[in-house]
Amino acid sequence: MAHDVLFFLADDDEAAAATRLRGPGAAFESVSCHFIDPDTAIAEWDMYFEEPSAEAPSSERLYA
Repeated sequence: MAHDVLFFLADDDEAAAATRLRGPGAAFESVSCHFIDPDTAIAEWDMYFEEPSAEAPSSERLYA
């Protein structure tokens, strides 16, 4: 199932943990993404970290 996700960078783990119930708000610059499928996203992000590329992985590679 797809989810909406908000990505942000916190100064440390404690600052990130403090946003757990309320979100980052105006304290942190953030980027919102819509319709993220967690399983597919994790597999795709792993591929980007292994071999960074400007192109999205092919469907065949993603689902392999």
